[in-house]
Amino acid sequence: MKRIENVFTIVKRLCEEQSNTEGIVTGVSTEQVAIRLGIQRSNASCDLNALVKAGRLEKIEGKPVLYQSIDSSQSEDEDQMERSALDAIIGADKSLKNAVKQAKAAVRYPPLGLHTLLLGETGVGKSMFAETIFRYAQEIGKLQADAPFIAFNCADYAHNPQLLLAQLFGAKKGSYTGADRDRVGLVEKANGGILFLDEVHRLSPEGQEMLFYLIDKGLFRSMGEVESYRKVEVLIICATTENVDSSLLKTFTRRIPMIIKLPVIRERTISERWELIKSFFKQEVQCLNVPISVSPNALKAFLLYDCPNNIGQLKSDIKLSCARAFLDYVGSKDEIIKVSSEELPEYILKGFVKYKEHREDLDTIGLTEDIIFQVSHGKKIQIKYRDTVSIYEVLEQKIKSLRTKGMSEKNIQLIMGLDIDTYIKQYMAKFRKDNLEALYKIVDRKVVDVTQKFLRFASNKIGKQFNDKILFGMSIHISSTLERIREGKEISNPHLTEIQKSYSKEFSAAVHFGVLLKETFGIQIPLDEIGFITMFIVLDEYIGKEYHGRVGVVVAMHGTSTASSMAEVANRLLGEQHAIGYDMPLEKKTETALAEITQLVKERNEGQGVIMLVDMGSLVMFGHMIYENTSIPIKTIEMTSTPMVLEAVRKSLMRVPLDDIYYAVTNLSPYIGRIYSNPPEISNRLKNDVIVVACITGKGTAIKLKTMIESLLTAQERRVDIIPMEISSMKDFDAKLTKIKKEKNLIAVVSSIRPKDSVVHYISPKQLLEGKLDILLANVFCDGKETLPCNISLDVDEEQNISEGKTVFSLDRLSFMQKIISEHVSIDSEKFMESFRLFYLELARNGFFISEDASIGLILHLACAIEKLLTGEVIAPSNSCELIDMEIDKEIYVIVEAALQSIEENLRIKLPISEYCNIVKLIHYTY
Repeated sequence: MKRIENVFTIVKRLCEEQSNTEGIVTGVSTEQVAIRLGIQRSNASCDLNALVKAGRLEKIEGKPVLYQSIDSSQSEDEDQMERSALDAIIGADKSLKNAVKQAKAAVRYPPLGLHTLLLGETGVGKSMFAETIFRYAQEIGKLQADAPFIAFNCADYAHNPQLLLAQLFGAKKGSYTGADRDRVGLVEKANGGILFLDEVHRLSPEGQEMLFYLIDKGLFRSMGEVESYRKVEVLIICATTENVDSSLLKTFTRRIPMIIKLPVIRERTISERWELIKSFFKQEVQCLNVPISVSPNALKAFLLYDCPNNIGQLKSDIKLSCARAFLDYVGSKDEIIKVSSEELPEYILKGFVKYKEHREDLDTIGLTEDIIFQVSHGKKIQIKYRDTVSIYEVLEQKIKSLRTKGMSEKNIQLIMGLDIDTYIKQYMAKFRKDNLEALYKIVDRKVVDVTQKFLRFASNKIGKQFNDKILFGMSIHISSTLERIREGKEISNPHLTEIQKSYSKEFSAAVHFGVLLKETFGIQIPLDEIGFITMFIVLDEYIGKEYHGRVGVVVAMHGTSTASSMAEVANRLLGEQHAIGYDMPLEKKTETALAEITQLVKERNEGQGVIMLVDMGSLVMFGHMIYENTSIPIKTIEMTSTPMVLEAVRKSLMRVPLDDIYYAVTNLSPYIGRIYSNPPEISNRLKNDVIVVACITGKGTAIKLKTMIESLLTAQERRVDIIPMEISSMKDFDAKLTKIKKEKNLIAVVSSIRPKDSVVHYISPKQLLEGKLDILLANVFCDGKETLPCNISLDVDEEQNISEGKTVFSLDRLSFMQKIISEHVSIDSEKFMESFRLFYLELARNGFFISEDASIGLILHLACAIEKLLTGEVIAPSNSCELIDMEIDKEIYVIVEAALQSIEENLRIKLPISEYCNIVKLIHYTY
């Protein structure tokens, strides 16, 4: 068989595959033919053009040029002609299957068909469905080709019943005020055809009687007419948005035998909605007679957003988006109208929140590239856009577009990184593992050989095995690169600096490839191209891998809009609603914020974990707390800036694993985008100042103390991060403090247990709650020097108590705690403190004493626990019982259980066993 016949056969076969899988023939590119047949691209182009001249193929202009077989396009049209109007309606074999079957039965029923009532919300397509029934009746010969279809909305004249009846049934001159002539009604005009009455429930009672008489007898008479009735043969289709069970409609359902309910758009499948969207864009192309290009994200938004007014709203929103894009088209030199997600209104963009729910459906549709709707030879044709080989044209067009929109060069570089990564992945994925001989027919053998040599070198240097597809993809890319350099065209990589920094090992290997190419072809390879080569070998490990989800991105910060603004900027710049922002007002309770952020993390987890980007304070510790409660993998990054959020979202959209995203973001400078208003003040403390609040009885008490400290520091305008911590053992306590000291500037520890590290500034809970924190921290903050005193000291007795660690004290010294509880915890503070006194005395009678500071911590902890139980909250599970030996501690446990009865009975609650174990553990620390 001649080569040209092989070309024709492969085009025909690919077109048939497209028709079977996609339902439409999009066409075949020259490159696809060359790769499938293993021939030179120039030979494929020559044969394709010869087949067009011979009238065997159709050529579709665009980028790239596409070809389709004449018979495939004709057969597609013939298939459309063979199907009836009702069968061709979108959803006829799915959500509208039953409605179509009912409509066919209504039309075919002898002698004239069955009158029909269409039910459905506003915008579901009742008018369109009625018109389709009319066309079907003409197709099967039930109505003549010139039969009338008369549509009337009863709501238009509902305010004037007489005029409404005159419109429907006609009127004699003088029958009502203003009737200066005889009027022919719509019923008479519809004789021999179909009369469609929309919003029929708006008919007056008199109008309903006249309509029912027409339905029952086929007779009517005009207003003012007193002679005999006139006969007409008309099929009536009524439509209403009312509930079929309403008393108003029951009168209609008794007279109209066929009731057809049309589904709302939310009940229709994604594939049906996709067909609707395509049909509406095709209608706009036919109206404007200009090709329309629609971005993947815009199409996804149209597929997913809520349409309260159903198909009618979807059609209107698509028309409006085209109108907006048309204004840009008129003022530019483009040859195509471009619709992108950036111009869509907010309520449409909100559809992205449903992406996770419908990901499989969207993947089936395959929206990865811009789609063009255009008119070709009088037919509407859909074409997948941008199947070009060259990465450079893609990037140049994207950069030009972003600059036109006034975007900064810095943000352009961040966005372009995603395009580079995505392009290379898509580019690599389309190659098969063909043999080398097939590749030699497309690309110069020397290019393939030198690429193969480089991949062996890189494999040894980097220590990784490359996907088989990389040889094909990289060889074709390098061939394009060499051609571009020879022609003197510029190569620009907007992400070069980051590539060098993030992938230094791979970049070094790519530099070696540049040397090989220069030695082989005598062409100097620019550094920008070295960056592209680097990304080929970096992204190779992701090609062919199946990731069932992406890493979630949660941005949480103090304030009323910081986090949500950062997330919005990243989402808008990268074209997808992926990051979620959580704004934490300063007055919000930490426990509430933790619960709300936990819920966000659960919602954003797609199975690959979540990266949390926070500013400071308790938010830094939330990730660990959430992981303990949910087991969702979480990485937390503090001191977050907008570029860091952009990078996290960008990597997540590439489906990069959690650990790799964490590494990439933390390698960004932590001071990107930050401007300090008073640099000298922080110049001697490059690390964050932190205070650790540690508690034996759990994080709840630590978080409550943290809130109190933050309020005081905020009033004094001091920048300090507070880290709440649970102590499981002294060894664990000291290890955590040592780690924090390495990473932060630890200025103080607030705890009922004094740490072993004598260098650490220690503050007892009693000193904190008695309002002496500002005195205790004065030595740290005075003049910015951490160790010099400021002539402020504690009472001698207080210092002695701290050093001796006294455990015996009068409960009267804790009377101030009642005020603290009443101000910070929503329980009866008087009843609680009295119950705690009985609890403490019971322990003392059995020879167990808890230190004053430990008692303060315990009071806070129990108060918080009781508040949760009284408000119906569940106390988070704890491992406290695993940290004690029940055989050894059984006696203490029994005493604690008995002592707690006074609190449980007076407050009418039942504490979980873990709280008993917490107190046993506390007694161990005291002794």
